[in-house]
Amino acid sequence: MFGPLIDTITTKSTFRAFRHRNFAIVEGAGWLAGAGVWFYRIGLGVFAWELTKSGFWLGVIAIAEAGPGILISPIAGALADRHNRLVMARVVQAAMMFVTALLAIMTFAGLVDIWILTAFAFLHGICAGYWTPVRMSLAPNLVPREDLSAAIATHSILFNLGRTLGPALVAPILVLWGVGAVFAINAAFNLIFSLALFGVKMINPDRKAEAGRSMRSHLVEGLRYTATHPVIKYLFLNMIFASLLLRAYMELLPGLSETVFGFDPGQGVPILVSAAGVGAIFASLLIGNLKRPIALLNAYFFSVFGSLLSLSLFVSTSNFWFAVFCAVLLSTAQVGVNISGQVVVQSSVRGDLRGRVMSLWGLLNRSGPALGALFIGGLSSFWGFTWPMLAGVGISAVIALFVFSRRDAMRLAVIEQERLTRDSLLNR
Repeated sequence: MFGPLIDTITTKSTFRAFRHRNFAIVEGAGWLAGAGVWFYRIGLGVFAWELTKSGFWLGVIAIAEAGPGILISPIAGALADRHNRLVMARVVQAAMMFVTALLAIMTFAGLVDIWILTAFAFLHGICAGYWTPVRMSLAPNLVPREDLSAAIATHSILFNLGRTLGPALVAPILVLWGVGAVFAINAAFNLIFSLALFGVKMINPDRKAEAGRSMRSHLVEGLRYTATHPVIKYLFLNMIFASLLLRAYMELLPGLSETVFGFDPGQGVPILVSAAGVGAIFASLLIGNLKRPIALLNAYFFSVFGSLLSLSLFVSTSNFWFAVFCAVLLSTAQVGVNISGQVVVQSSVRGDLRGRVMSLWGLLNRSGPALGALFIGGLSSFWGFTWPMLAGVGISAVIALFVFSRRDAMRLAVIEQERLTRDSLLNR
């Protein structure tokens, strides 16, 4: 009775990547870690707002947490190309567990002020700077190439399911046990994930980067490849401005909730983050069913302009529940941009450069919004949150139109890469 349904799920749907054991282990345990990320991030933002009531300090905390990745992520990407990515993953998850566990202990003891909180955000950011390129370069090593888009979309679905359910649990935990409990739960989830990684093997390893060369030469090679690739360079150009100016709103939600929407941050932020998680799951389900790179590129452009429109609506309203609706639309579009763009990059990049290129992608994803939050949070002291964010939409729209004007050349390059990949598989 259920045979055809199960066969469809495991062979044709977005979730077909789950038929691969190692991917299933990583994503199953990683789901807890993904939920824990949102426990930590919401706790960090709410705690910082409670301590300072300052949009500027929200930006400082965001940059302290994401800033180390600016220097560390490219180096970590080069290391991921040269060494065993699974070993790196195990070590980094254990380090993240230690940092958040110590933060939880000190929070329970009442020893944390805004400066100490900033220091812990910086330490966690160092760990995250190593983790992001490892995580992003590991997925293609766990599944065959034909299931890559499904693997990335499935990861996004589970991560954003954690983003939906995690914040829903954070609000009562904050009320009943305080922010220290939120940090402690995050540490426990990191521990579970770290242990689960010992049961994983890579089934589709990339060719390692050339040995005997300096770290500098490896980094320069990755930057040059990214800047000259006929498709990747435009996706990165758009990502730079989108990350800085369109995605900073997530870091500023405590301030937006209270000053723009008139809603208590302890209640409003979890609701808004959960709404964004719903939109992200919806986008993941849609994009995960696209297999051909050309279809993914078309979805990318559609999502880019959707994010511009939905963010404009989000920051222009003072009605909290309309903002929640806009958050669903905004997250749908932004996650659509991220997944479709990431799959096109992963499908186009050389295997021995994957870690370095994806470290730059992860760097923009992680550090870009934090830098944007620091800038917009600082301007909010003079002009509020709305006008600086709308100005960011305008600048990003100009860049998006430029990239869109290059769509024909990008499509031809994607079609050629698809042909080369198909020929390579047939000749094996």
